[in-house]
Amino acid sequence: MSDLLRDQYARLLDGLPAENPWPSLLESGFLDVLKSEADDGAGLSLEDLFPLALETGRRPEAPAVMETMAARLTMPEAVDVGDVEPTLGRALAAVLAAGQMAGAMKAIEAMTVEYAITRKQFGREIGRFQAVQQQIAEETMVARMAAQAAFTGSPLEVSERLAAVAKIRAGQAAQVVSGIAHAVHGAIGVSAEHPLHLHTRRLRAWGLAHGGETWWARKLGVWAVSESLDLTSLARAL
Repeated sequence: MSDLLRDQYARLLDGLPAENPWPSLLESGFLDVLKSEADDGAGLSLEDLFPLALETGRRPEAPAVMETMAARLTMPEAVDVGDVEPTLGRALAAVLAAGQMAGAMKAIEAMTVEYAITRKQFGREIGRFQAVQQQIAEETMVARMAAQAAFTGSPLEVSERLAAVAKIRAGQAAQVVSGIAHAVHGAIGVSAEHPLHLHTRRLRAWGLAHGGETWWARKLGVWAVSESLDLTSLARAL
C-alpha cells in the first residue's frame, strides 16, 4: 500500500457528504480495491487493506467502507453493508473491526496528548501525564500490532486464531485507552461539541460486535488445550 493511495483515501473520507456518501465512494473506485484486476478491481490483499482500515477507524462518523469492500467480493453491487459476518464469516468481520479499533485508538491517543499539552500551556498541568502518555501509546501500539498480524492473505481465508488474538487485544486496549482519555479530558470529553465520545462509543460497539473478548478467548482456549503444546509453541502456531 503506497502512501499516495492511503492519503488519497483519507482525503476521500474527509470530503464525503454526510447524508449520502455512497455515490462518491462508488465513483472513487475504492469500494472495489479487494476485487481482482480481472473483475475491474485493484487486487489488494488484506495486508494492503490495513492502512485503509486505520484511516477509517480514525474517523468515528465514517460509513461502513471496510465492510462494503469485503462484501463486494461476493456481492459485486453491494453498498452500505454494515455487517459481513452473515455472508463472509465472523473471523473476517472481527479482523475488520480490530483494524478500525486500532485506528480509533491512535486518533484518541493524539487527541489526548494534544489536550493535555494545551492544559499545561494554560497553567493546569496534568500530574504524571508522561507516564499516562506512555501507557496509552503502548496499549495503542500492541492493539495495532495484533490487528496488523491478522490482516494477512486473502479476505476469504482469514485465520480464526489471529482474528481471536486481534479482537481480544483490541478489546483490552480499548478499555484502557478510553478510560485514560476520558480521565484526562474530564467532562468536556462527553460534551456534544467534543469528538472524544464519538470515538469511544465506536470502540465499544466494535468491541462487542462479532464476538467480544470472552467469546474469542474461549475459542482460542479450546484450540490451545487441544494442541497440548507449551506457550512458546502455541504462539508460533498462531
